[in-house]
Amino acid sequence: MRIDGPGPDGQPLRYGSRANRGDPMRATPSDTRPEKRPLRIFGLDPMVGRAGDYRITVDIPYRDLTLTDAHEHRDDDPDNERTTFFDDRLQVIDYEAISGRLLRVVDLDHPHVALQHGLEPSESDPQFHQQMVYAVASRVLENFDRALGRRVRFSNGKRLRLIPHAFRGRNAYYDHKLNAVLFGFFEADEDDPGENLAGQLVFTCLSHDIIAHEVTHALLHRLRPQYQQPTNPHVPALHEAFADVVALLQRITFPELAKDLVRRNRGDLSRPHPLLTIGAQFGAAAGLGTALRSALDSKGLRSFATEREPHALGRWLLSAVYEGFVRSYEERSADLIRLATGGSGRLPDGELHPDLVNRLAQVCTRTAQVVLTMCIRATDYLPPVDPTFSDFLRAMVTADYELNRADEGGIRAAMIEAFRVRGIRPDAESLAVDSVLLQPEPKGAPDADLARIVADLIHWNTLRLSREVAEDGLPAPSTPVPEAAPIQQWAAEMVEEANESEAFIDPEPVRRDVAKRLTGWLDQHRHTLGLDGTERLVLEGFHPAQRVSPSGEIVSELVVQIVQKRAVNEDLGGVAWTAGMTLVCGLDGRVRYRIHKPFTDARLGQLRAWVAAFDEDTGAGWQSERDPRRLVQAFTLRAMDQRRFR
Repeated sequence: MRIDGPGPDGQPLRYGSRANRGDPMRATPSDTRPEKRPLRIFGLDPMVGRAGDYRITVDIPYRDLTLTDAHEHRDDDPDNERTTFFDDRLQVIDYEAISGRLLRVVDLDHPHVALQHGLEPSESDPQFHQQMVYAVASRVLENFDRALGRRVRFSNGKRLRLIPHAFRGRNAYYDHKLNAVLFGFFEADEDDPGENLAGQLVFTCLSHDIIAHEVTHALLHRLRPQYQQPTNPHVPALHEAFADVVALLQRITFPELAKDLVRRNRGDLSRPHPLLTIGAQFGAAAGLGTALRSALDSKGLRSFATEREPHALGRWLLSAVYEGFVRSYEERSADLIRLATGGSGRLPDGELHPDLVNRLAQVCTRTAQVVLTMCIRATDYLPPVDPTFSDFLRAMVTADYELNRADEGGIRAAMIEAFRVRGIRPDAESLAVDSVLLQPEPKGAPDADLARIVADLIHWNTLRLSREVAEDGLPAPSTPVPEAAPIQQWAAEMVEEANESEAFIDPEPVRRDVAKRLTGWLDQHRHTLGLDGTERLVLEGFHPAQRVSPSGEIVSELVVQIVQKRAVNEDLGGVAWTAGMTLVCGLDGRVRYRIHKPFTDARLGQLRAWVAAFDEDTGAGWQSERDPRRLVQAFTLRAMDQRRFR
């Protein structure tokens, strides 16, 4: 912008020009996009979140939204109602299962909506339901992007579909074939509805933790697709526990909720609170009388060594991570407690002073964000196949160490101790932090070819992270939905689309080039890396990572997943016999970490024992004809979530 006009001396004035730097007027910046989009949500399930304290506003990254029609007819039809909206990675489609039709979607950019930070939280307004799933899913994506140092892309650059009213039933689940999260709704139990009305509709899309849980399933599947293979009991349990951890810790990062937790618990985070449960309304409405799960303990379960049900086993990991968070919070807040109590450490009776509540809540949210980032970053240090809880502990500790060498809050030791008391012991020489850390590779000579591959991918990632580079080449909208089509028909069409896209070529030329070069480099160095010399190498995934350490240093790495499969002539319940390796490579062309699960007789023996135990538990061992894929089918995300309320 430039405003020209005569000045007092008759000379032209040029506001905003280089010739007039002393003038107070400046041109409006060309980029006026907001950084955040504030939206209102239920912080807790509506059953416990009816009070205003739990109706909170969250800031999510601002993304341009497109509203369009999911039917086949023209978008410029004046009578056309917009039935889907999407940004570059998420798409909300509100197929309503009762009527079998598409519902009109909310326009979050409309001034009347945007000026009040979205629609008012409501149990009965389907457009608020759409706002709720979009806001929570966007926040989950933001936490993954920040932790991993890259913008997480779904397979083939497609958007994750969010369908708030997909079906009638006690479930919500991620379907990787549809690349969609489908939320169900059901009537509260007639005999024991908890704090709900008997027979009232309960919507899973109104629960922050259910939304975050299912979106995390989608993201973990994207990051580690082989974790759909239940090669040991910890694999499906890790999927469930990791999703619970993300949902729980993300909610604690909301300042309003953290203040309530601190105030009601008087600073003691080890006491019960609604914030520390998962699926409170779901569990109560299903007649369980309580939430689906709690972060506080794992009472009532079998021993860690014998538990095999994924949600029950996952509670051991969830409670361990939460206890590690509490220990670190107590360490970080000890000085505030000493100041508030004159050094005694004993808080007086009654309500805590509001200033103390605010300061403790700040420590609580910061610690929750640190632990959440630590857990998400652990995925970069996990093997691509056959993980255990011990692997997750070592990955967490290593991920934190790589960016925070000092560990002033003692979070690594706190996590190790919380896992130890539950019987989760890492495969290490001792429980000292430096022993639990994954051992880096010996520092050899840099590899020039690998260094160029890493540098090219890091440069590509830097452009994607920059605000100054316009986002273009967005994927096309998802498959149109025929009007009044049954959900089964639509799902069948989307499955066909998913199957057709398996041979899809990555839309990014840089990534296609890197994949080709990286595959050649791996094949050339398979003996040096310790990979099997006979089985085909499959490049399961490769991801750049750019993070800023507390000292201000930028850490740039390439994370590579390699998988190898070997045919075995025996019944393993449909589970593939696989080996895999995760490589963490630096900009200098050196391999820094090599996390390997090789083909060994011990691993194959453990897999056989797990299949035999499953058959004994389910009675399949006595059947003359057993389903050859029985183990895989029993532990799909949908099947596991269908059993979670029983």
